[in-house]
Amino acid sequence: MLDENAFGILLSYHHAENDEYACEPPEFAERFTRFRKLVADFLDENPLGNDVVVVDLGHAVYLEVAHDDETVEPLGWLRQARARLAEHDFVSVGVLSHGSRWVDESEGPSVSVEHVAGVRRVALAGPSEPLRRALYAETASHRDEDDAPEGWGPGLYADTEAIEALGKQPKNAPTLLRVAGASFYRAGR
Repeated sequence: MLDENAFGILLSYHHAENDEYACEPPEFAERFTRFRKLVADFLDENPLGNDVVVVDLGHAVYLEVAHDDETVEPLGWLRQARARLAEHDFVSVGVLSHGSRWVDESEGPSVSVEHVAGVRRVALAGPSEPLRRALYAETASHRDEDDAPEGWGPGLYADTEAIEALGKQPKNAPTLLRVAGASFYRAGR
């Protein structure tokens, strides 16, 4: 196994639960299917890089690409992907993260499906810090309780480590949003 740095991108259908309760089942099924198709079509039209791993999580799509294997600037790509979703009335959360991931040296990054003890097991090649960090931010975007503040809300969040890995500096001194030991900037609504 090889430890390498990677960028993670999470595109989340932020209002999935709201839409599920507001729609009839066939309408909601069409809606979340359209969300997935919009992300897939955007990726087809705007490749992110070489050997990109894509994981459909149902409420979100997660993409991971090795640092230096991206062929476009990931933050700009994520902004454009969210804009495409907004054109189709999807409220989303976009997260750009960065960190270490473990991949099989001979196969590179992969997703596997196998049957273990009578259940279907889907796995990434190895542990992924970018995935964990992206999930932290997506979780923080939701409210905790009915009477609690909204959480971070829908928007675009950039992991401070991802910004550093891109060689960028914030134009001002934005407020850091912290969750589970990770720090993020709000990079757009």
